[in-house]
Amino acid sequence: MSNFNTKAPRISKNDASLLPPVLSIAVILYLLGLSGLIYYAGQKIVNNLKEKVNVNIYFTANTDEKVILSIIDTLKTRDYCKQTFYLSSEEAVYTYKKELEQDIVEILGYNPLPASIELSVKANFADSKSLRIIEKELYTLQGVSEVIIQTGLIDEINNNKKIISGTLAILGLLFIIIAFFLINSTLRLNIYSKRFLIRSMQLVGATETFIIKPFISKAFYYATIGFVIAALFLSLTVYIIVKQANELLFSGSAIWTNSAHLKQDIVFASLYLLFLLIIGIIISSVCTYWSTKRYLHSNIEDLY
Repeated sequence: MSNFNTKAPRISKNDASLLPPVLSIAVILYLLGLSGLIYYAGQKIVNNLKEKVNVNIYFTANTDEKVILSIIDTLKTRDYCKQTFYLSSEEAVYTYKKELEQDIVEILGYNPLPASIELSVKANFADSKSLRIIEKELYTLQGVSEVIIQTGLIDEINNNKKIISGTLAILGLLFIIIAFFLINSTLRLNIYSKRFLIRSMQLVGATETFIIKPFISKAFYYATIGFVIAALFLSLTVYIIVKQANELLFSGSAIWTNSAHLKQDIVFASLYLLFLLIIGIIISSVCTYWSTKRYLHSNIEDLY
């Protein structure tokens, strides 16, 4: 009996019971991780889409080009400005002629197309309220005759973002619930095969803590291996999703990260992977504890 107070019995981590719990943990952590990473990638897609919806600023015909260039310099100092593109009146005619194959100057006898600026607004300012404030400010600039903002398109993007975010949040919660029951069932079956070992340890006087400890250690091992498998498949999935989304939605032009956001992306990825590992360990440990306690307090008839 003294041996039970000093050294726990060895439960092999290489037996045939390793595969089911590890795979169940890996699958659940993969699905849970995928829902979160899709949300994060979705945020980047939405931000790219919103930043491609330009604010068009048109100037009166007699506005000096120096004034417009000065306005561009001013806009670049604003927090909401991502980038600007200046299109002179002559360049507008050339673009019109190239796209529609008609010379509007020859048709009308004069150039009716004004000089303009295409302003790309940063994603966190791309909402109706912020855009209205920006619009009022733009109208105060010298020579501005008209400001066109596609608020309807921005609102549609933001509404779809809310729907998708809510759906993914519910999906994530559902995965956690499924994870608990699936991992609990798998680990319970695993512990069921050790029920006679548990009873034998009780009969020779082992304490509950002493009996449960090796099973918790094994659950920790299962969760760690399952997490590693899930993380590897998540990395591969994210690479494929980002590549395909870039090609399909942005023709390969989307910038998913840069030097300014690289640190933020690395921190998010690290914390999210740590979150998945902790979730796996907690669920595995709790399920193992409950399952082991069940056999500790069961009657001898229940073991058969």
